[in-house]
Amino acid sequence: MIKVDFLKTLTLLYVEDDEQVRAKFVMILNKLFKKVLVAHDGIDGLQKFHQANKSAVYIDLIISDISMPKMDGVEFLTHIRKIDPHIPFMFTTAYTNSEFLISSIQQGVTDYFVKPVDAKEIISQVQKTCELKQKEKELEHYQKEIEKYMDVINKVAVVSIFDLKGELTYVNEFFKEVSGYTEEELLGKDYKFIAHSDMSKEIFKKQWDTLQEGKVWNGKVKDLSKEGETFYTNTTIMPMYGKDDLNEVKYISIKFITTKEENEKREYKRRVLFNLQETKKINQGAKEKIAGLNKKIEGYKAFDKVEDQLEEQKKISSEHYSKIKDLEQQLVDVQHEYEDMTMSANGQIRDALGVATKMKAKKESANQNSSYIKSEIEIREELIIRLKVQIDTQSKKINDLEDVVKHRENQLEMNT
Repeated sequence: MIKVDFLKTLTLLYVEDDEQVRAKFVMILNKLFKKVLVAHDGIDGLQKFHQANKSAVYIDLIISDISMPKMDGVEFLTHIRKIDPHIPFMFTTAYTNSEFLISSIQQGVTDYFVKPVDAKEIISQVQKTCELKQKEKELEHYQKEIEKYMDVINKVAVVSIFDLKGELTYVNEFFKEVSGYTEEELLGKDYKFIAHSDMSKEIFKKQWDTLQEGKVWNGKVKDLSKEGETFYTNTTIMPMYGKDDLNEVKYISIKFITTKEENEKREYKRRVLFNLQETKKINQGAKEKIAGLNKKIEGYKAFDKVEDQLEEQKKISSEHYSKIKDLEQQLVDVQHEYEDMTMSANGQIRDALGVATKMKAKKESANQNSSYIKSEIEIREELIIRLKVQIDTQSKKINDLEDVVKHRENQLEMNT
């Protein structure tokens, strides 16, 4: 069954010199896989592989024709194996040439298909191969995690490793300390070597049967030291498979002593380990803070230059402020002048009206005086209008200068 979701996580490199075959198969691959890199011969394929590595693009599997110009499939496979010995590699070939096939097997080809290829068969095999590769990666990850845990456990637990024969192949320092035996006295012995005679044979039979099934065994065990001291442990034994060979099996036994004295000793070691880890974290945090402070100090080296710029901006602002004060005084003077002219005009208008009243009897003279007064009024009104325009202009300049001052003050505050 094709798992489309899984295939959509994979990136393939497909190498084929036949343009028609290549175009047809690539169209199918593009619909199923996350990304398909395409090359027309071995040299082009090798370049695409190098480019992918430089771009941090992980290629999950390579499909290549065997018979190609410039660089054939076997030579291409040979170069790939020098770079990555484990990447799955599949051949497609129109011939069943035994020399080609033997060479490809020697270079570690994963599988091969005879043309005309069945697309469904290839995709199914790609899926199986990549799933197996993924499981191997997961197993490797778990193995590494177990190794990390073992480093910690070794400091607080009795740890030993034994093989399929049940013979001890490894004991940690705590094992030797608690049992009183040396490494030479323990290695090669049966893993039950320090078990107390009170322990039932039936318990060990069930224990061994569980391990042979690939399962983890948990239970309490009574042990006896070289000096004849009895101690009890909560024991866990688990299978551990080989990195490259799943048939290679060994067993790890982890025992936590349950006597009060040993529990206190184990708890002390655990606290020491915890304190050590916390100290490392604190030291790391301190280093990061110091680095941050050093970076800030580097930034303050240009502070003198900033101060000079600040002083310069203060001088400029002071000059603008003086100009604003002068303009404000000019505005006050203009306002006073406007008020004086307005009062004078009003007085003259009143005088003209009085004259007009007195001269009513004299029509001609009154008309002349009236024309004169109207002319004067127009002149005054025109003067008033000019003064208003001048005042508006001066007010606008003052507002503009006030905006400049505020902008400069904001710049000074930000620089400070």
